This record gives sequence, C-alpha cells and structure tokens, in this order.
Amino acid sequence: MERIEAQDADSRELAEHVLSWIICAEGQLITAELQHALAVEVCEPELNGENLPQIEDMVSVCAGLVTVDEESNVIRLVHYTTQEYFELTHGKWFPNAMTNITAICITYLSYPIFDSGFCQTDAEFEERLQLNQLYNYAAHNWGHHARKALTLCQQVVGFLESELKTEAASQALLAIKRYSWHSKYSQDVPRQITGPHLAAYFGLKEAMITLLENGHDLDSKESNGRTPLSYATEKGHKAVVKLLLEKV
Repeated sequence: MERIEAQDADSRELAEHVLSWIICAEGQLITAELQHALAVEVCEPELNGENLPQIEDMVSVCAGLVTVDEESNVIRLVHYTTQEYFELTHGKWFPNAMTNITAICITYLSYPIFDSGFCQTDAEFEERLQLNQLYNYAAHNWGHHARKALTLCQQVVGFLESELKTEAASQALLAIKRYSWHSKYSQDVPRQITGPHLAAYFGLKEAMITLLENGHDLDSKESNGRTPLSYATEKGHKAVVKLLLEKV
C-alpha cells in the first residue's frame, strides 16, 4: 500500500478504485465488469468508452496485490491473506467505498439506454446484458451497497422514482436462466415493480421514507399481486417491515 501511495496521482487513484471494488464487491468480478465500473462518471449521462481502463493497467498499479484468473477472467486479490488484511483496514484506506460504489451502480442503471424499460424477448434481454457489462452486477447489488453506505446516495431516490428504469432493473434482478434451453425465462418475472418494491427488497429504510414523503403508494401491487411489505418480509428487513406496517 505504501508503494501504491507513492505512485503518481492518476495511478494511485486507479489503484484505489480497483482495490475498493474488489474488496467491497458482493461476489467476484470479471475484468469487463470492473472496466465498466471504473469508466462510469457519476455526473455524466452515458458511458464513455474511452474511459475504459486497460486490464494490464488495473493490475500493474496495484503493486502485486491483484491478479486475473486467465480461465475465468475474474479479477481478484492475489491471496486470501490480502483479503483478511483489507477486511480489517478497508475503513482506513477506502472510507467512502460503499457510497461511491452505490453512486456508480445507480448511475449505470440510470443510463438512457434502459429507458425502454422491460425487454420483450430473451434475445433482447441477453443483448442488453452483453452490451452493458456492469448491468447484471449493478441490478443485483446496488441495494446491498446502498444499505451499507453511511448516507443515502442522492441518486438512489431519483432512480427509484423512474418507472421504466426500475422495471428494467427488476427484470435483470429477478430473471433466472435455469438451464441453457430455458425459453422465455426473462419474461417469467413480475412486471410493474415500483421504486417502493425495490427499496423494500433491499431493505432501504431511508429511501422508503423519502418515497413516502414524495407521495408514492407504499401498498402498490406488482403483476403477481405482491406489495413492498411482502418483499421486505421475505428478505427479513425488519426496520422496513415496521415502517410499512405503520404507514400503509
């Protein structure tokens, strides 16, 4: 870490971002996912392909702490003892990691390319995932990062208030291809999932309070008849369950 800190500003910043993502990610990341994550500019409405870092650069600036599995393309810490070290010290090195990762995931999910909402075929859905490498990870995990962040990311509420973007993200979150010939799997998920449904799914109490203050219906039903309370209960988010029972 002292060698990383001694690098020039751009190299040091890239290393910090690479390490914070690998350490704080909900599961392993492949190189393409991390490249897209690092290319996101929170203030910009679209991904600039010129911002994609080279894999070799992502590895080299980390001074031997990071490696890429050639078979799986997973980018990871070089040894489990490195993970143990960062589990004890990541608050020192990356104090704002969860907030930053949340903002990046939400920015990605809010790109105009997803304004079309729900994909109508498996082929369309799979093309969306292929062209937008961080989309699957962001849809599955933005809420976990948001729940662990110290403050509510300001972009979260704006995303949850967009009907088309929440429907698009919910399809990526809930669609499961159980076997290679699984037909219409991307359509076999509930529709009309709203911001309150996603806030309940991930246990985001502060976001739910803001949605309530903004006049959203916290008792709305998706196409399978489930309410936000149903999702919060299933996921065991007691604080959100309590809030919804008081307000609904």
